[in-house]
This record gives sequence, C-alpha cells and structure tokens, in this order.
Amino acid sequence: MGIMGRCLYFIYLIILIFQLFCVEERKTVKDIRVYREPKGYNIKFIGYDININNPERDRRAYYKVYIDKLEVGRTTIGLESQLKTFEYKIQSNRHLLMVEKYALDEKRGKYIKLNNIEQPKPNFIYFNLPLDKVVVITLINDIIYNKSSFGIDVE
Repeated sequence: MGIMGRCLYFIYLIILIFQLFCVEERKTVKDIRVYREPKGYNIKFIGYDININNPERDRRAYYKVYIDKLEVGRTTIGLESQLKTFEYKIQSNRHLLMVEKYALDEKRGKYIKLNNIEQPKPNFIYFNLPLDKVVVITLINDIIYNKSSFGIDVE
C-alpha cells in the first residue's frame, strides 16, 4: 500500500470515528431532555398574527379559548402582532382546542368578535395531553392570506 492509499485509509478511519461520536452524542442529548413539571397549568396557548405591514392595521386583540367546546377563558390583550397567551390545567387525554378572535373597535370603545371572514382558519386543533407534561399550542395567523397554522410543543 502506497502513501496515497495509507492517507485515504487514515481519512476513512477518522470519518468513521467522527460518525460514531456524533451518533453517540445524539443519543445522549436525546436521552437527557428534561421537561418542566406542570404546576399551575399543563396547557399553554399562544396566538399572534403575521404580515401586518402597517401600524394602523395592528389592532389591539385577544382570543377566547374553548377546550372541548367549553369556554375556559381568554388570552392576554395585545397588538395583533404581539404574543397573546393563556394558561390552563386539564386532565390528560385527547382534547379539542378552539379559539375566537376579538379586536378593539376604537369607535365603540369595546372589543368586538371579528366576523367569520377575519377569524383564523382553521380555528381549532385536536391535541393529546400527556401525563405530567406541559403542552404549548401556538397559533400563527397570516393576515394577508387569511390562513392560520398551529404548532404543538412539549415544555
């Protein structure tokens, strides 16, 4: 075996060793993920809007939150582009979360439920709530395309 062959063999060995360490590292990182234990709540909803291109169109708003078709509360109030949150505690099971969006009508001086055209679509999601974990559901509503998307994560 010439010098070129030995160099290629050595490089191949280094790549194999590197791959083994990377695989072992991924297993280690995956195995030690620690979840926050639910104390006051085990579900957290976050909602906000994107693609608001004019501050005049960024209204103050909030979401009413329904779980399994029962109204359980509402989010904090903020501009549509800001995060609005709601925390709640329910039993571990499969659940349905639905939301309704309300915005401030400055002329009337009160919050009005937006009409069906302006409501997020879809405005619901089914999710599983595991035992002893906090589930975070995020709603991102695109104002321009009138479409929303949900994301689910576990804290």
